[in-house]
Amino acid sequence: MKLGVLDIGSDKICCLIAVIEKDNQPKIDGIGYRDSRGIKSGIITDMELAQTSITSAIQAAEKMSGVTLDEFIVNFSSNTIQSDLVNLTVSLDGNEISSQDLKNADKKAGEINLGKDRILIHKILTSYTIDNQKGITNPISIKGDQLIAGYNLITASKNAVDNFVKCLSICRVKISNIVATPYAAGLGCLTNDDFFIGTTVIDIGAGNTSIATFADNKLIYTNVFELGGINISSDIAKGLSTPISEAERLKILYGSNLNPNEEENLINIPLTGEEGHAISHKVPKKVLNNIITSRIQEIFEIVKSKISKPILNKNFTNNIVLTGKTSQLHGCLDIASNIFGTTVRFGKPLGVKKLAENISGPGFSVSIGLLKFKMLEENLNKIDTNLLLENSLIWKKLGTWVKESFF
Repeated sequence: MKLGVLDIGSDKICCLIAVIEKDNQPKIDGIGYRDSRGIKSGIITDMELAQTSITSAIQAAEKMSGVTLDEFIVNFSSNTIQSDLVNLTVSLDGNEISSQDLKNADKKAGEINLGKDRILIHKILTSYTIDNQKGITNPISIKGDQLIAGYNLITASKNAVDNFVKCLSICRVKISNIVATPYAAGLGCLTNDDFFIGTTVIDIGAGNTSIATFADNKLIYTNVFELGGINISSDIAKGLSTPISEAERLKILYGSNLNPNEEENLINIPLTGEEGHAISHKVPKKVLNNIITSRIQEIFEIVKSKISKPILNKNFTNNIVLTGKTSQLHGCLDIASNIFGTTVRFGKPLGVKKLAENISGPGFSVSIGLLKFKMLEENLNKIDTNLLLENSLIWKKLGTWVKESFF
């Protein structure tokens, strides 16, 4: 079976085509990635440019794999994504819980009024409570008076999703699943132990920073806000009066290997407005370092404010994992450790055999997470799929909406 995924970001668009082998593990045999155009922080800003970038990435992956696909799992990244925990109550009157009771609770979760401007992306079961007894994993046949089913409802702006789907439909891409970027990032780089003990993964991309908190094998919180590597490049350009292209180069060249012993060393900074960048000025490396670290600190302070919520047990946020291309900048681990007061580590793509070196870095955690989402759906992963994956009815409804709207 061939499987295609599309990771659509502000910096790059990555298309992977994999074959599911006899051992039920995916082997990637098609890779295509292109610079992202017409997309900013997950929002379509230029339909034509976005279509060109997406189509080109798909064609590159198809050429490498030798197959043509028209259906893909895609991610959606937008600061309109929000996560709401809700509890649905089912009266039992002392009877044993049946599968129908669980279906009733699930139906109620799907019928919650989200507002005309919101669309449901994921409906994830998080807990069962019977007569105030928490921690119930399988309530079938247990007697009680009241069942409470907890759900994490992940929604996004309907208009943003609408434009996103329209762009893909024009590219003749049929969507099998839409996966929220923070969810995919977690699936791509966390271990089974991470899912169980409680872990927050922070994916620092080019345009957005995504947060996903997992606990007891459940996704319990997600958030996306519009700050990332692009903002760091912009800070460098403005702070050092250099073209944005040079700022990006300086960030990549020095931002990943700034040595404290070299902070007084001078580096050449081409001046903006000078044709061919013939004129430059010199600044100490520590000036560049301060610009980069200031923005990184801001990003982590925002994350801290968002995960410091009553609904999130501190144990769930003691284990912090950083992923995404921008997370590789110098000082990220130390800054995060200081701000969160705990040990922080990098997360790289896991769970795919013989991963090519060019897609094995943190910048591809989301891409691999999309593959693993399908593996979960097919019950090929050891993680509890009943708790991690949402009811398929959502995708049936969303698929009908896509078909009726765009095909």
